[in-house]
Amino acid sequence: MFSAAASERELAAVDLHMHTTCSDGKLSPKELVEKAHAVGLKVISITDHDNLAAYREAKPVADALGIELIPGVEVSTSHLGRDVHILGYFVQEHSELNAYLKDCRDRRIVRTEKIVDNLRKMGVYIRIEQVFEKASNGSVGRPHIAAVLQETGYVQSYSEAFAKYIGPNSPAYEKSVETDPAEVIRLINEAGGLSFLAHPGRFIPDDTIRFLIDAGLDGIEIIHPAHNEDQQEFYRAIANEYFLLMSGGSDYHGTKPQDEENFGQLVMHYKWLEKMRNHLVDLGI
Repeated sequence: MFSAAASERELAAVDLHMHTTCSDGKLSPKELVEKAHAVGLKVISITDHDNLAAYREAKPVADALGIELIPGVEVSTSHLGRDVHILGYFVQEHSELNAYLKDCRDRRIVRTEKIVDNLRKMGVYIRIEQVFEKASNGSVGRPHIAAVLQETGYVQSYSEAFAKYIGPNSPAYEKSVETDPAEVIRLINEAGGLSFLAHPGRFIPDDTIRFLIDAGLDGIEIIHPAHNEDQQEFYRAIANEYFLLMSGGSDYHGTKPQDEENFGQLVMHYKWLEKMRNHLVDLGI
């Protein structure tokens, strides 16, 4: 028989994938935590791209509102020319990981400059300063370019910007710099964290998943807006087969279609979070 406290934990709303202005989200860390509280989320992780800065700003707000905030990050890597994003949870201060993330942010600037130059050659004139202003002090990326394209009237929507100009196979697209996901997995683990493959349903082939598992991947993101029920079951089966942990969340940015509909609704099981904690204990962390 479950206690009332255990039952409440089991029903707790957990979202371990969301973004702020420290990368490509619309809301500040403080605003995002307040929004999470307003919709009844109990446990969250801010997983900004290549950036851990939001945690320090959000933690006091989360504590005051009774929300558990788990340190998180989404790290950009690539494998055999394909973008692979690795989520890191429970990461602690770690100089080598911090240096790696700083290098990733610097690479993002170079990539953004190349994309803006490609657009200029196509007759699409936006200024790099406009893009950096959108990013503020966060990790700059294609969503900031999409926002400027929309504001300047070149496209009508975020999705049109990606389809017409900056998405894969689009004319202004630039690949991410080749980086090693195995190295990121190592750094996350050395920082006391757990590594998860983000949204594998976004065209991550099975052989890449096997490569990541061999490299020491701790888990797979199951719940995500890009995953339908069949995909959730498929990746759940892989997780069970290889004794991997499972995670999930809304991947909220505040700029994408259905973001508001998903926020507070696309959540993961609390028991998955408990298994993550137990695994950390088993590792002696």
